[in-house]
Parts: sequence; C-alpha cells; structure tokens
Amino acid sequence: MNTQQQIRDVLGPADPARNALVAPSPLSAHDVILRAEEAGPEVPARRPASRRAVLIGAAATVTLVGSAGLVQVLRDRPVPALPAAPQPVDGVVLQPVSYEINAAEPAGPHLRALAARLVDAPYDQAGGRFIYHHTKSWGGVSAFSPERHMKSYVEERRNWAARDGRRWGKHDVLGVEYPDAASREYWSTRNPTRTATPHPSATSAPSGELREHPPQKLGKLPGDRAALTRMLRNEQSAGHVAMAVQGVFVTHVVPRQARATILAILADKPGFVWRGQVVDRAGRSGLAVTADLTPPAGEYPQRAQMLLVFDPSTGELLAYEYLELAPRRRVLHYLLFLRTGRTDTLG
Repeated sequence: MNTQQQIRDVLGPADPARNALVAPSPLSAHDVILRAEEAGPEVPARRPASRRAVLIGAAATVTLVGSAGLVQVLRDRPVPALPAAPQPVDGVVLQPVSYEINAAEPAGPHLRALAARLVDAPYDQAGGRFIYHHTKSWGGVSAFSPERHMKSYVEERRNWAARDGRRWGKHDVLGVEYPDAASREYWSTRNPTRTATPHPSATSAPSGELREHPPQKLGKLPGDRAALTRMLRNEQSAGHVAMAVQGVFVTHVVPRQARATILAILADKPGFVWRGQVVDRAGRSGLAVTADLTPPAGEYPQRAQMLLVFDPSTGELLAYEYLELAPRRRVLHYLLFLRTGRTDTLG
C-alpha cells in the first residue's frame, strides 16, 4: 500500500480531497527527496514532506479536525511565528511516557474488562449546539536544521463544530520543545527566525482569537460495531488502527456505548500491548496500550510505536503518543485531549 493510500485510509470520509484527481509526478518521492538534499545548506522555510513526516502527519494533522488535504498541509504548512529577537532556550527535551509494564503482555483481557465497567463521561448527559475539543500538542509542526536537528512547536487548540458543518477555532503557539538533547543544544545558539516563517494563524488573527474555518461536515459517528470497525480501518496493522482511534476522538464526541465498542475492537485486534497505569503530560492517571508501526517495504527505515492512554473510568482517550523507536528513540508527536463536550457558546 502506498503512502497516499495510507493517508486516505486513515482520514476516510473526513478527507475533503478524497475525490480529487492529481496528476502523477514525473519524479519518484525518492528522487524528490534526493534533489532537495543536494540543493545545498539553505534551510527550507517549510517542513519537508519526507516519507516519515507523512506517516507522522497522518496522526498529527487530524488534530486540525479535518484539515483540507493532509498531504498538502504537510508540504505547505509553515512553522509558527516566534519572537524575532534571539531568545533563551526555554524548551525541554520531550520524554516518552513511562510504562508501568514493559513486558509484551497482550492487551485484550484488560481492554475487555475496561469496556465492561465504563461509566458516563461528563459530556454523556450534556446537550449543546456545538461539539467542543480542547487539545494540546507537541510535534504537530516542527522545524529542521540542515543536519536534521529538530524543534517542535507546542500548540494549544480549541475547536467548535456545529451540526451543519460550520467550524470555529482558537489557536495558540506556546513555545518549543525538542525530541533529543542534541537538537536542544543545536538550537540553543540559533535565532529561531532563521528557519521559521509566520504561521497563517499567527498573521491573519491574533493569538487566541476566535476564527471561523471553512465548513466541513464530518458525518455521524456510527453506533454499531461493524461500522465502527470499518471506520477504524481494522484490516490494517494495529499501529494504523491506533492512529485511527485518535482521529475518531479528535473529531467526535464519542458516547459511552461507542467507547466500549472501540475498546472491544482493540481487544480483538492482534498487536496491541498492555502497558498498565501511566501518567500523561497533564498529570492524569490512565490505562495505556501500545501498537508498533512499521512503514511498508522501501519506505523510510523507521520503526515507531503508537501509545493510547484511556481514562480508567470513562474510557475517554486522554493522550496519544507517536514514539520513534529506530533509527533513534524519540517522541515525534504527542497529543493531549484536555476537554471534550457540548456547549451552546463559542469562545
């Protein structure tokens, strides 16, 4: 399966460009990457769309609640604007979540037990005209040096969506963090504007200001197991299913029965490993599972691990982590679900 098809499968009906016809490129992705690397030491103003970045973006970009054209966003999305004057390095090295259980214990029995004892989430009995998601992420947008040192932008988003497809959002860039100590050391002596160009949300509206987005109707979350299984792309690897799970929670307000069904689907899917109790970056205790992700033959030689952290009472998704295992062990993307619900007000 090629990367383009993987992205389309992850987004499913949320992909607004799914019916668009794109002319084939005269060069292979490999040739394009080689040409870019041979072009000289000038650092691009935009994040390069490496094959690894496309896999990361399949999860990270879903945070935008169905952004128009995933691959195009990865190619053209500039990094956020930070202060123009050199700043002291205030970011830290992003550390992976620590597992309670490191052994490869199958997750099935634990997920079934969790599904059987779920209680209502705060939003299960609440009404409102809009669905609401408040998230915080690391690594959704990154800058790279010519030596491939990376810095990740910390972003906070609040998104509202109406039943008719209208959408609004608030976006804040809070700072930077780093996936490894070498990257932090490198960027500590560099002006952040050397590789950064203004992010559209930073130039078209003040930070934290409510903005209206183009309408996009996502459709109703299915209630039966067969339809949810198809939505989670269960025919693919467990790693890809984990990516699809975070996509469901970031675009929908998932009711209790659907949460239980999702847990049951994961319980029956080979490849999910039980990690026991963990603590997310917001300080909340949750129950975690992981699933490995290996790109298809011929793709970037990266091995990665997807982490899902569930609320031990309600089964809500609390956090999602994309951890590169090889060639280096480092966190490439991390997403916190801080609040989900329904409301009658915007802002």
